[in-house]
Amino acid sequence: MRLRSTKLVMLILPPAIVAFAWISDKKLHWAGVVVTLFISGFGLLFIYASTLAYIVDANAGRSTAAVASNSSFRGIAGLVASEIAAPLQDTIGDGGLYTLWAGLLVVMELMILIVIWRGQRWREEAEKREERMQAPRTIDTAKSNIKS
Repeated sequence: MRLRSTKLVMLILPPAIVAFAWISDKKLHWAGVVVTLFISGFGLLFIYASTLAYIVDANAGRSTAAVASNSSFRGIAGLVASEIAAPLQDTIGDGGLYTLWAGLLVVMELMILIVIWRGQRWREEAEKREERMQAPRTIDTAKSNIKS
């Protein structure tokens, strides 16, 4: 449910980033930059908030570790992206750079859509695996209690 709410924003976000890219590259009126930045910022925060809520809900009992892993990955990805961005911007300009980032965003959005599509099945399979892992422990514990 949390991820399904992002579908509309997923349609709007990449074109807004591409629009920002070429408005910036062609040095058009500043109002275009402001509007596309607003739409992009709203879209990114909307998707981030929804996916973070999903991560917490999907990892009951270990949500702290899941959020920490998410934050760690985002930090490392931000570091790599910032190191790559300046040379790319010098080489291909604002238009090319942000169009490239929008393409990467589309790939990430497709991953979210795959989770929406397959997530329930994956969750059910994981729950069955956890049940199978817990069952022998219960039997072993019962045997050790009997011996005592």
